[in-house]
Amino acid sequence: MHQKEAIDSLRSLLLNLQVDVVVAKVQNACDDWKPNQPIQSFNRMYYIIDGTGSIEVDRAAYQVKPDQLILLPCHTVQSFPDDSDATFHKYWCHFTARVGSRDLFELYRFPICIEAPDKPEVKRWFQQIVDSNTDMSPAAILHSRSALLNLLGLYLQHPCEMIANPAAAAQKMSRVLQYIEQHLDQKITIEQLAGLAHYHPNYFIRAFNTLLGCSPVQYMNRLRVEKARQLLASDQSIGSIAQAVGMEQHNFSTMFKNYTGFAPRDFRRMLKF
Repeated sequence: MHQKEAIDSLRSLLLNLQVDVVVAKVQNACDDWKPNQPIQSFNRMYYIIDGTGSIEVDRAAYQVKPDQLILLPCHTVQSFPDDSDATFHKYWCHFTARVGSRDLFELYRFPICIEAPDKPEVKRWFQQIVDSNTDMSPAAILHSRSALLNLLGLYLQHPCEMIANPAAAAQKMSRVLQYIEQHLDQKITIEQLAGLAHYHPNYFIRAFNTLLGCSPVQYMNRLRVEKARQLLASDQSIGSIAQAVGMEQHNFSTMFKNYTGFAPRDFRRMLKF
């Protein structure tokens, strides 16, 4: 898959991303920094405050140094070579980043190590995750996810690639997502999409929901709303915007208000202030 196609596909998947922090701390050492780690279903992220050393991910070696962010994807072979002289002071968290039934990092490969572009901000986000990890208030859940999304956003500024040889279902659904993006100005039926994946429509709906965490109609409506929000910043008429997202004007206005809380004209007025 070419880089542009990978980016377009990733952008579509991120509309349904669900992140959760499992545990987070800041410390000099932790039990999971050992050689020959078992393969895990969660992801790890570290921010190195002080110390140097090395790690291995799927047998590739990486040098670790201060002010680096390190992302260790789920379902990879990880090892921390035993070096008694290496002492790390670091923030760390274990987390999931799911799109339907799959983790984002099962589908896409990102750099393992990146330089923190804004060190005070990265520390603040990690500290927010650590603090929220021991806070039982409902707001702490949102604070933790918000900080984690900000950290993941730093990785999205770097090139990524879709992992080679994805599962057949993911390959088929990737073609479906690409078709939806390219034909958003047309009326798209479930039967059309199911045909692209060579599935029965009922099975297609279940498979789509499993992989992306929403129905095909919900997914298409989210894309339509996103495109319409961009077009409403222009002088294009509401009717032509409705056509650009493949809908009748009345149905478009109803759908847009259901998703945003604003009628298209009200949303346009709000953009001008």
